[in-house]
Amino acid sequence: MNARHALWPDRARGASVSDGLASVVPLPLLNAVENTARSASRRGSDGGGDSDGEAGNDTNDTNDEDVTLLLLAEHHRPGEGYFTRALGVNSAMSVAETVRAVLIAFSWPGAVRMLQDAGDTVVGGAVSGSAAMRPTTASAASSAASSRVTSPPDGVAWAVRARRRDRLRVYSRTAAPIATPLREALGRDGTATLVVDGAVFSVTAAGSMTRDDHTPEAVCLAGDFIPEQGVRTGDGRQDGASGIPRDVDLAAVNVTLTGEETVEQILAGITPELRDLLLAGDLYEFTPLLQALDLERPAQVSDGIQSVLSTLPAETTPVGRAAAWARIVALSTLSDRAASDEISEMLMAALGFTRADADLAPDVGKLSSDPLDAAEIRQLSAATGHVLATCGADVWGQRDATVSGVTPLVRRCSLVERLEMYRYLLQRRDCHADDADDADDGGGGADGAADVPGGRP
Repeated sequence: MNARHALWPDRARGASVSDGLASVVPLPLLNAVENTARSASRRGSDGGGDSDGEAGNDTNDTNDEDVTLLLLAEHHRPGEGYFTRALGVNSAMSVAETVRAVLIAFSWPGAVRMLQDAGDTVVGGAVSGSAAMRPTTASAASSAASSRVTSPPDGVAWAVRARRRDRLRVYSRTAAPIATPLREALGRDGTATLVVDGAVFSVTAAGSMTRDDHTPEAVCLAGDFIPEQGVRTGDGRQDGASGIPRDVDLAAVNVTLTGEETVEQILAGITPELRDLLLAGDLYEFTPLLQALDLERPAQVSDGIQSVLSTLPAETTPVGRAAAWARIVALSTLSDRAASDEISEMLMAALGFTRADADLAPDVGKLSSDPLDAAEIRQLSAATGHVLATCGADVWGQRDATVSGVTPLVRRCSLVERLEMYRYLLQRRDCHADDADDADDGGGGADGAADVPGGRP
């Protein structure tokens, strides 16, 4: 599925003006990236923050160790236009791993096979050298880099010129160690130029967000193509020389970044009915979200809430149950009402449901063959929405009202509480029932969890 377009500010470039980066299903708390970036900028301007305390040194930034860095990468092809990608990457990734992730996001030839030489192995697209196996000292980094200096089988030649705190350093197989962690090479506010087989990419660190063990190592968040003036956007979908797609297939890119085996593990951890829906619609763009939700961990939800949520979806028809799952998945992104509506519409359209499936007659400006809009999806999943509302897990805020215009009597729960409820709804619960039995020695709570069906009609 190709990425959808949404407004991305500050994208004017002289005579060429962008209509925005293509958007992707947001991860929970992804909106915190912008605030984090501003806070980091303020710390730097104050001169008293930890980030400036070691200016000019090569030591690690402890504040950068466990964060996801937001990278904006751009490639300009004269006479063609500007290709842009936004990625979230683990700051503990090496320079070489980051280069591979950036090139995969641009569908660069040979990128998938990078790092498959003596130093690293790649299984299903994911580098097996995890953060725990990465070097932690300069000597270890140099040693690890020397083990992978040999040219990869694809023959991709690259070099990175990274500028950070007025320090310029070149990373390549013959220069600075390519195993250097990204937090050292670029940090939260650095810029870099990546040269690959003669092509030039600019890479900018635009912010950061906190991460945990279940946050994806690398995920492509968005993509865009801005044609130069006079270039018709309909002149093919591929860059003639490099093969960079103008339309970004985020699902395919992120499956490659995550690795097929990891994707299978993620999908195995969700409730079977939802898994079947995602597979039917090829909705792999939701795998980073599901991975970030840490569905392998049992949800921390009270027995009373579990007994209520275990009845969901409350709908009985296929289109109604699909609408309910679309609603739940959209809510789990912790986005506002408009973004949640957009996600639910996208999911239902990808599944192929139309107004005819919901027995909706043609209306003014609407045909029976048209996709369902957000209001229709909410109406189809009204029973599930009512249950979510009674638990304080629906989408409205303090100033919002329900669809009927009636102010809700149950206030929305905290972000953490809602996230736990969405985790409970999305995860495959039959495996967690065994964990509960072991923890409670056959207590009532475990029995309650075990009674929740692992699959639904």
